[in-house]
Amino acid sequence: MKRNIIYLVLFVTVLISSCQSNHDKRIPAALSLAESGRPDSALIQLNKIDQSMLSDLDMAMYSLAYTMAQDKTGIDIDNDSLIRTAYTYYYNRPEDSLYAKSQYYMGKYYALNDSSEKALQCFRKSIVMAKRKHDYDTQCLSLFQQSLILRDYDPDKAILCAKAANSIYNNLKGSKLSNKAYYLLNLAECISYKDDNPNICISLARKAIRYAIQSNDSITISNSYQDLASFYGLGGNITLALKATSESLRYNNKDDFSKIFALSQFYVLADSLTQAKRKLSEALPLNINDSCAYYSLKRDIAIKESDLANAESLADSTDFYLDKKNSENLKTRNTYYSLMLQKEIARTKALSESKWKSYVILLIAVSALIIILLMSFIFFQKKKQMNEKYEKGVKLHNMEIEHKEIQITTMRKFLLSKIGIIQRLQSLNQSKHKLLLLSKDDWEEIEIFLNSTDNDFVVKIKDGFPELTTKDIQFLMLVKLKLPYKSIALIYNIEEKSVKQRMFLFKKKLGLQNSKMSTKEFIERY
Repeated sequence: MKRNIIYLVLFVTVLISSCQSNHDKRIPAALSLAESGRPDSALIQLNKIDQSMLSDLDMAMYSLAYTMAQDKTGIDIDNDSLIRTAYTYYYNRPEDSLYAKSQYYMGKYYALNDSSEKALQCFRKSIVMAKRKHDYDTQCLSLFQQSLILRDYDPDKAILCAKAANSIYNNLKGSKLSNKAYYLLNLAECISYKDDNPNICISLARKAIRYAIQSNDSITISNSYQDLASFYGLGGNITLALKATSESLRYNNKDDFSKIFALSQFYVLADSLTQAKRKLSEALPLNINDSCAYYSLKRDIAIKESDLANAESLADSTDFYLDKKNSENLKTRNTYYSLMLQKEIARTKALSESKWKSYVILLIAVSALIIILLMSFIFFQKKKQMNEKYEKGVKLHNMEIEHKEIQITTMRKFLLSKIGIIQRLQSLNQSKHKLLLLSKDDWEEIEIFLNSTDNDFVVKIKDGFPELTTKDIQFLMLVKLKLPYKSIALIYNIEEKSVKQRMFLFKKKLGLQNSKMSTKEFIERY
């Protein structure tokens, strides 16, 4: 009898251990499909698996495989319900071959949710362990993502990361030409954050285009030309930017809103408003962010055309989509918390039907519901207050803008008419004597005008930049009045090219050496 009991215990022990060690073979197969570039097939396989019956190991691998497949199909990792399961499991298992990948995808989640410091920590760990495990693809991807975060506040480190990713990937056997193009484009973008000279970026983008053309991937070619257009735009070469954007659209297989929108923007910069409106009419916003950008650009065009009524109407449309975007974000968060609750309830029921756990789940659900309702109430109250404050501010702002524009236009017309008179006198004057276009009284009148109509502009610029000379201040006053370069050149009796050179030299005096903002844009906003 005792022997039979011992045999029974041994049999049950072996049975339990065999069940625990018997992994679901479909999960590693799905993981392999995702890694080999077949994410759709991986998702089909994973959707057939019942998560509630998985062991901790299988659930961690399932979560990682599902997250990877979604990422490779273009779905952003903005929900941590799955990846956190894998991250938690592998966190204390750094020697596991999937540790680096779990850190990488957790880092992507943090990056998408504005947790940059946490994202960088994950990417650093992923880089170290991926290198140790010879998982160079993951190492390159982590370096790539790290450079995206660092470029905003530490471009030097971002460039080092981008260079490392590009170098490592180029030395990999079987590396894809399309990926080589993207690593080069990332390096060019990182450099553009540090260097005002876009020539290096343009050179890298052209090299990326060659890789893209060799890969025969129309999407990569299109994206490469689009980045090249951006670098031309940074350098102020709008003509070549327009040409590159047109090439980007030519290689695009579908109506890509971002590329059509970019072309419309460059037409606006080139003051080709008719072409900008025609191209923009072909753009179809795909989401709320697209709609905000779409109506904002249309508003800018209306302002350039002095169509204030239409501009005000388009501003209302922009505000409508901004409100809608905020509402969608709140709705997404509510949906996310609801899904989290549903999954937690289902999993808890599958693990145990005990009564006390049901009470805990109910308490969690009620608490979460109360929190969601409270958040919604607070949000709509704040939104109501902000709308009332915004409407009052808009009315006052519109009145100020209208008054200011009238005054500036009057002053600009006065200066332009004076320039025209002097120019005619110079054409009649046979001597080479240079006429002084603006007297001391004129400069004083312009200074008083700008101080009274533009929030003490001259006072502020003198206080903010005490090293500027009187002549520097006078030059910047003309820029503030939005006088054409040609008119400024006539005032100073210099070439129009010399005016542009002065504008560039002013970047250093105004502390804009490392900024993408031009002197003209800075002064007009100041």
